[in-house]
Amino acid sequence: MSTLREFFSTNEIVVVFGYGLVFFLLGFALTLQSRRPSELTVARALPLLGTFGILHGTAEWGHVFIPIQATYMPAENIVLLWAVHGTLLAVAFTFLMQFGLRLVAEGLPRRYHFLPLVAWFAFAVWFAGYVFRGPFFRDVSIVRWLDEGDAFARYLLALPGALLTCYGLSRQAGEFRRMGQPRLLRMLRMSVFAFLLFAVAGGLIVPEAGFFPARYLNTGLVFRWTGLPIELWRGLAGLAITLFVTRMLEVFDVEQARRMEQAERIEAVLEERDRIARELHDGIIQRLYAVGLNLEFAREQIDEEPAESKERIEYVMEKLDESIRDLRHYISNLRSPKDEHRTLQEAMAHIASEYKRGFGVSVTLETRGDTATVLRPEVLNHMLQIARESLTNAIRHGGAQRLRIEIDSNATQVSMAIIDDGSGFDLSEEARATGQGLRNIRQRAQLMGAHVDIDSEPGRGTTVSVAVPLTPWVTEAGS
Repeated sequence: MSTLREFFSTNEIVVVFGYGLVFFLLGFALTLQSRRPSELTVARALPLLGTFGILHGTAEWGHVFIPIQATYMPAENIVLLWAVHGTLLAVAFTFLMQFGLRLVAEGLPRRYHFLPLVAWFAFAVWFAGYVFRGPFFRDVSIVRWLDEGDAFARYLLALPGALLTCYGLSRQAGEFRRMGQPRLLRMLRMSVFAFLLFAVAGGLIVPEAGFFPARYLNTGLVFRWTGLPIELWRGLAGLAITLFVTRMLEVFDVEQARRMEQAERIEAVLEERDRIARELHDGIIQRLYAVGLNLEFAREQIDEEPAESKERIEYVMEKLDESIRDLRHYISNLRSPKDEHRTLQEAMAHIASEYKRGFGVSVTLETRGDTATVLRPEVLNHMLQIARESLTNAIRHGGAQRLRIEIDSNATQVSMAIIDDGSGFDLSEEARATGQGLRNIRQRAQLMGAHVDIDSEPGRGTTVSVAVPLTPWVTEAGS
């Protein structure tokens, strides 16, 4: 233990620099991410957390650079630098508290939206105590004053700020759950755990001071017990925060993909509306206009020229029949899977029959659990396209002759597996593949909030598995 303490005492500057670097990089990464558009509550509060990271990392670097300045600067200037360092650290903790309060306030009525300002009120209280308890107003050593200021900043700002952040992030679980991304929800929960570690290492364990609990639980005691400096524990907590928060923010990619898909659907709808408008104008409307003219002529001539009026009326009936057929054709083309109420099982049965007839191979369908799973049209379309892509790849590239579609549906998720007896392939070479098939499968799964797994070995066939959580976004209303 003594050897370990000696090692870290010798390399204290390296540890402190790495600790500051972790939080600075966290702040830098979050600041860049915060520029991305998002409807998530945590995304709107992200600049506050990014500012905390940058300021906290910069403040901790003071332990590295201020001692260097002390080799040539007057003592009064060094004291001023340490005072600025303590203030900068408190400001960083204030932004952390503001971040947590912002997350909490977002879920409350508008009258509570002032809560983030409470962080700056707490900073004002700390700053007043920092100034009036300093050597300018009482007889106290510089070291004790700085340590007490550090301890009060962590007790008053860092500890509640980290705990509020834990609570605020926990409240975001509902939004992440609605996104249908279990992996990102796990990252959110791990982020809560990482901030809890920081609350202990960065907010509860403070420099030794003459008041409770700093007198009994402090950085010196932790170093003696564990042989590891508190900066290392705080750096590990910061590393966990950086890892899990940045992974959690992959939700931006999911949001972007869904926005692009929505935009493509809207564009397709607008183009279809323009096409139908042109066809109606140039076809049916013109035909109905001719029908009206002929009826008018027939009415005027029905007494004088009944034979010609009869011919006009027959012509009108023929054109009306054509118009009705055209309208039915348009309506049939506009009808979506939502109108047909096709279940996933029915759609897959149709695909199995289609591939059996078209390619002359054996395609069987096995279903377990719910036998009538109704999905939203866009989700059903993704599942169908994944099945088509998997079956086509198995037949064309793997030479498969026997294929099986397995569907297992319950109250929480629906899973689909495409299993073939083809030649398979080496998964390690997938990244070097030039085709778009596997990439399209993964992209479609991501758009559904699904998990996809591809299992294959040369000579042992391929299994493509997709598991979709049955969220409101996935299931059809009323199903």
